[in-house]
Amino acid sequence: MPNVLVDKVVLPPVYATAFTAAQSAGGGQVTRNALQQTLELSGLPRHIIGQIVLTADTGSGLLTQQDFNLALAMAALAQKNMSPTLESVMFHKDELPVPELAGVESLANSSAERPHSGVALGGNAPDDPWSSAATNDITSSTAAVGALSLTDNEPDQLASKTGKEAFRQPQSESTKPRTANRDNSALQTYVPKINMEEVQWQLDKEEVSIKEAAEKGGIVFKHTNYEVSTRTFSSMVVRRYKDFDWISNYLVTRYPYRMHANLPPKGFPDNRLKGLTRFANAIMRIPFLKRDALVIQFFTNTDEFAHVLKVGNLDMESEEIDPDEELGDTPWSEVQETYAAFDDFYTQVARDEERYRIQITVLEKIARYKQAIGDELNAYSDTLRTANAPRESISGSRKFHVQTASKRALDSDLNELSMSLSDVSLLEKAHGEVLKTISAEYLRRLYDVVVAMKLMMDRMRRTEKRKDIQRVRERNDANRKTLAQLNGESPGPDPADRSSIDRLERLVREDTAEQQKLEHEQRCIEVRFYQELARYKCYESFLQTIYHGYAEEQIKHHSMALSAWKQALSTADDLPADPQGFIAN
Repeated sequence: MPNVLVDKVVLPPVYATAFTAAQSAGGGQVTRNALQQTLELSGLPRHIIGQIVLTADTGSGLLTQQDFNLALAMAALAQKNMSPTLESVMFHKDELPVPELAGVESLANSSAERPHSGVALGGNAPDDPWSSAATNDITSSTAAVGALSLTDNEPDQLASKTGKEAFRQPQSESTKPRTANRDNSALQTYVPKINMEEVQWQLDKEEVSIKEAAEKGGIVFKHTNYEVSTRTFSSMVVRRYKDFDWISNYLVTRYPYRMHANLPPKGFPDNRLKGLTRFANAIMRIPFLKRDALVIQFFTNTDEFAHVLKVGNLDMESEEIDPDEELGDTPWSEVQETYAAFDDFYTQVARDEERYRIQITVLEKIARYKQAIGDELNAYSDTLRTANAPRESISGSRKFHVQTASKRALDSDLNELSMSLSDVSLLEKAHGEVLKTISAEYLRRLYDVVVAMKLMMDRMRRTEKRKDIQRVRERNDANRKTLAQLNGESPGPDPADRSSIDRLERLVREDTAEQQKLEHEQRCIEVRFYQELARYKCYESFLQTIYHGYAEEQIKHHSMALSAWKQALSTADDLPADPQGFIAN
């Protein structure tokens, strides 16, 4: 177990001091929130603290001393610029650095004075940073994009279950640190300004159907053509795989900070058709995508798509947005707080990806087992049919070859029983097919959304401008200071010649313009992240469709199986049971 990595290691006194300070009353454990507060004393960046908390917390929200010591060991490694991972703790366990926690003795007092929202200090802290207004580092961030649990004084203020009004944010001044005390009476509801057309979240609805064309394309080198029929446009076009690949790349270029459908790889032709169908339908569910001029051409223009691209006047520039207009009434401080927890949300998305992947694998396994059980039951039922039984020998005494009434009744009833088992066999195979083609397929569509969110966040990480802004700002400040000295506005050397001043003024203007441009781009990234995170959370509403259908299918299957087994039981009860009846008189 990971939490025993430091069990046999002699730890410095600061470990015991920190645990005592953060310990919950009488339980011998600390909450996730108390661990968070303790790690904040280390001065580590928020995303590193979040990573350590997620690693140490086993999921219950309460941590043992072993878990707590493991977290402090990872924090100590991070303070020495080493990787805060379990592997690193294992490697350095005999030479762990001492964690530096400024003011750890006062942690207990400050924790007692800190108001809590949603859970008490001694209760279970939420493991999911999306869904509860816990007082951890991403409290105010998650408030903007998740249906938050309310305080005990607000049981009747929960927003509607539709998700349209389920976004709550504590009102606070943007200048306050996020660990500052908040006034629970000053809560205000903000709904991210996103398109809420319900078709986006209905992943079971299909607007596009795709099938392989009867004829291959190409003269020398043959390729597969696909007939793409779209109900929305009442159209049917023929497209190649490379056309799908082109439209996928176009969407990422045109809308880089949005979630996009995932194009299946070109290999594995048997799965490609399903993947292309999911890809096309995902595009048509998103309101702004299905109104894109080139997307409309892709689904409606009957010309070869290469020709459409050649003659068309294509807009390949990234979309331009007005961040203030996109935000509406949402305060900018809320967007900033949400983006500040970017790494925490990325970790959660990665967890979602792994969870859905496991669920899909398990359902597909169950489906294969069901079909295998159906095949075996069918093979068993075949052995019960009289026509398949081996012929009896006619040598020896004929007394034992005479068909008695019991024997004839047995053969007839076994035929009936064989038919009942055959029915059960068909039910099991049909149930396996439903699990594979509906339940697992729906989960795969939700999994595609998770992957799309992760890829979008990867793009944001690669293109964010905060480091560039800091670099330009520092350079601009230095030039301004030098310019002020040259102009005699501050103590320094005598004013230089006009050319040096003009050159510095030009550099200051250029840097100011570049800084404003970078700040605008960063603002656009943060606004889009805030909106897409809200959209991402809305997709969880599809779980109701998945599990309602799954439970309904289970009930239907087991009801029909119960009827088949009852019929088999009735037939079994009719089988002759008198031993004497099988011996001819």
